[in-house]
Amino acid sequence: MSETPVFQARNDALRRFRDAVEFGGCSRGDLLGSPVRRPVVDVFADPATASRVFGLRGTDAQGRWSQLVRGAAESPTSLGFVHADGTVGDLVGRFGGGRDVFLRNLRTWGAKRPPIVVSAERKDRKKTAIVQVPLLSAWLLWIADARSVTYRGMQGFIGAERIRQVAVSLIVNGKMPPPEKALLPVDADRLIRLASSR
Repeated sequence: MSETPVFQARNDALRRFRDAVEFGGCSRGDLLGSPVRRPVVDVFADPATASRVFGLRGTDAQGRWSQLVRGAAESPTSLGFVHADGTVGDLVGRFGGGRDVFLRNLRTWGAKRPPIVVSAERKDRKKTAIVQVPLLSAWLLWIADARSVTYRGMQGFIGAERIRQVAVSLIVNGKMPPPEKALLPVDADRLIRLASSR
């Protein structure tokens, strides 16, 4: 039986993150420790970004979005995913507040094109639920890859602060990360300039 796409996406993300740790010869915390994740989470959870980029109106919906984003970046290995034993309802129940309303939000967010969340359940020996924020996953993995280049000691590419600036500048405009994990300073400047001119 083939893996549900979101569960497979999580396995692929974990594999890519392990590869970045190995490539950089560093720890998971070096690549995606709390100080690294915080600015990314803050821009994703910001009400202005939630409204403009993700189309989320109302403080309640934005608050639930913020809870989900923070849960999906809780640790270096979260990588944009929240998972738990049980159903998706059980999973969102851990955030508190109205479970039914949160489930309706997840369905609405998953119906957007492209979806801003993806969720699934599976039952092997026990039932497991997972929710992904795909754009958050993409950015956390790009940051890990880009920082691994720095830890590897490769010269001429952007460092930690410029990586953060690229991420924040593009996320606030709803952009996907660049395809290259090693950016030259001139390329980073161009991306930031293009993002800020919109």
